[in-house]
Amino acid sequence: MSILSLQSVRYAYRSQYQLVEAVKGISCEFEQGTMYAIVGKSGSGKSTLLSLIAGLDVPDEGDVLFRGVPTRTLNLDAYRRNNIAMIYQNFRLFPLLTVLENVMYPMELHGIRPRDAKKRAAEYVRSVDLPDAVLNRFPAMLSGGERQRVAIARALAMETNLILTDEPTGNLDSTTSRNIIALLGRLVHERGYCIVVVTHDMGVLDMMDVTFQMRDGVLIEDQG
Repeated sequence: MSILSLQSVRYAYRSQYQLVEAVKGISCEFEQGTMYAIVGKSGSGKSTLLSLIAGLDVPDEGDVLFRGVPTRTLNLDAYRRNNIAMIYQNFRLFPLLTVLENVMYPMELHGIRPRDAKKRAAEYVRSVDLPDAVLNRFPAMLSGGERQRVAIARALAMETNLILTDEPTGNLDSTTSRNIIALLGRLVHERGYCIVVVTHDMGVLDMMDVTFQMRDGVLIEDQG
C-alpha cells in the first residue's frame, strides 16, 4: 500500500471577485523508498498541492489518504505533528539553539527524555555527513549547505516516513544543491523514506526516482 495517495483532489481559492482553481482533479500515489519531484512554474499549483499533502488544508473535492485514511477525518494538528516532516528553503532553524538543540527539539516535543534525545540527535547529525564539531555551534556559524543538512537531520528526528521539502536547494549553489539531493536520495533508498521535493531546480531532476510536472493545476508524470 502507498504511504500517501490522492484521489480526484480539487481545491480552489475564492474571493469576492474571482475563483482560482489551483488543483484540478489530481490522482496519484507516493510510495516509501522513493524520491519524487514536483516541478512547475509559479502559480501552477505546486505549493497548494504540498499544503494539501501536509494537512494544512483539506480538498474541496476528493481525498488525500495517509496510509489509506482520508486526512479530512483526522485531527490535522496531530497528523502534521506525528506523520509529516518538513524541510524548507530558508532552513527555519532556531537561531538561539545549537545544532544539537535544534535536532533534539522535535524529539523533546514528543516526550523523549533529554539524555536520550541528545544521543539520538547526535546520531542524526552524523547521518547527514556532518562532524561532531558542529554539534555545539549555532546556525549563523554554518554555511548554507551545513544549515540545510541540520534541517534534514531535524526532519529525520521527527521519525516519520514521509518528508516534504519546499525548494530545499533554493538558497544553495549548484554543487551544494546536488550534494543535498544526493544525501536525500541515499536516505530514501537506505532507510525507506518517501520524500516529495517541490523545486524549480531543473539541475537535480536526473537524481529523482519520479518527476511530476505541475501545469495549471494538473499533475502529469514525466515519462522521459
